[in-house]
Amino acid sequence: MYKMYSNKPIIQISPLTEVEYLRWSGLLAERLGIIVPKERKMFLQSKIWSRMREIGYTAYDKYWEYINSGIEGNLEWSQLVDRLTVHETSFFRHKPSFELVKEDMLRKIHLSDETLKYKMWSVSCATGEEAYSLAMLASNACQNTDIKTYFGVTATDVSSPAVALAKQAIYSAEKMANIDEEYRNNLVQLNDEMFTVKDSIKKRMAFGVFNLLDVNRPSNIKYDVIYCQNVLMYFEKKVREHILNGLVAYLNRDGLLVLGQTEINAWSHPKMNRVNKNRTLAFRLK
Repeated sequence: MYKMYSNKPIIQISPLTEVEYLRWSGLLAERLGIIVPKERKMFLQSKIWSRMREIGYTAYDKYWEYINSGIEGNLEWSQLVDRLTVHETSFFRHKPSFELVKEDMLRKIHLSDETLKYKMWSVSCATGEEAYSLAMLASNACQNTDIKTYFGVTATDVSSPAVALAKQAIYSAEKMANIDEEYRNNLVQLNDEMFTVKDSIKKRMAFGVFNLLDVNRPSNIKYDVIYCQNVLMYFEKKVREHILNGLVAYLNRDGLLVLGQTEINAWSHPKMNRVNKNRTLAFRLK
């Protein structure tokens, strides 16, 4: 017989002091570039609290020691990062931006003589909805042309637990509401409550953990689309510019960088031109 309630007392943890807040927020800024302003101190405290309670820590300094202790500490850090980074997302979030990607792919198919290889990067994929949306869009575009067209989607996130969920590609039925009928041929209903995406889409995906602070790390991979939405808001202005300048180097010629409309102001780059499309913020490599 299962016990529905436990007599185990709830672990009591003291509030973050000013010194502790500076210590933990400084760690996030150093490792991830993420800024947690003082007005979000309670958010930071609640996320650290919940993880400490789960694994039985009551003192911040002891948890700090653990999180900075070799391999086990690295694994625990990934769990905490998962709590501190926001993964609320949906399929085809901000449709004007996806429409821009669709137009770009169809244009390049039209300009292609024989074969088109089209690569996309979902920079902050969270649990995968954005990345799979790009893949479904590309798959449908390929079905309506006689040109040989190959596509692939690289999906990355700083949170390894989120990436693991993205790989599984299992979603609750209510998330289907954001997927237009034209794309539902790419889905498989598992039961009344869950669905997944077809294997033909999954095999076009490559997932990995990536810290945007490492964006200047050399890479031979070039993309036709870099989709970077709902992530820059967590960085201070200089770090945002550092990230965007780094992403430019990952673009193919005529490549598209798609951003969130309100995430960056007055950014410019000598190699990039602003794309003129209503309700979007995007730049194209010259």
